[in-house]
Amino acid sequence: MKSALDTALIFLSKRALTHYELKMRLEKKGYAEDEISEAMERVEGWGYINDQAYALFFSQSKLSIWSRKRVQQELLRRGINSSIIEDVLDQVFKAEQELFQCLNLAQKMWSQEAQRWETSYQFKKTYAKIPRELFLKQKIGQKLAQKGYPLYVIHQVLEEASRWD
Repeated sequence: MKSALDTALIFLSKRALTHYELKMRLEKKGYAEDEISEAMERVEGWGYINDQAYALFFSQSKLSIWSRKRVQQELLRRGINSSIIEDVLDQVFKAEQELFQCLNLAQKMWSQEAQRWETSYQFKKTYAKIPRELFLKQKIGQKLAQKGYPLYVIHQVLEEASRWD
């Protein structure tokens, strides 16, 4: 059987992992707690695990496709300390950037949902009495909220929506 250190190095050779992710993988393999601790200390000492650098790289890579909140949730899920997350997100995400990103995404969604309205939604009895613009705003607002955009950003974006047709 390989040592915990060997297994940790194999895991880290495939992709970067957070401290938490590596520890969980080693526990899942059945290594003893003291062997895991020793392996974790060694790889951290060598600089193979750095949650701050991981969070920074991850945030920068998701900057153009995810909201700040979604990145925050994903980093928390990966076991990164919330203070590290806040520091990194303050460096990477700017408020106007998120608004611009949300606006671009909403415009794409608007054209997609408008096409769906024209081909199917308007013919359904449940939607027949709802005005097209209101329906599209509700649909897009829900999708943006699911993606983690703050409500004040969604409201600003949807105010612009009346100009998109």
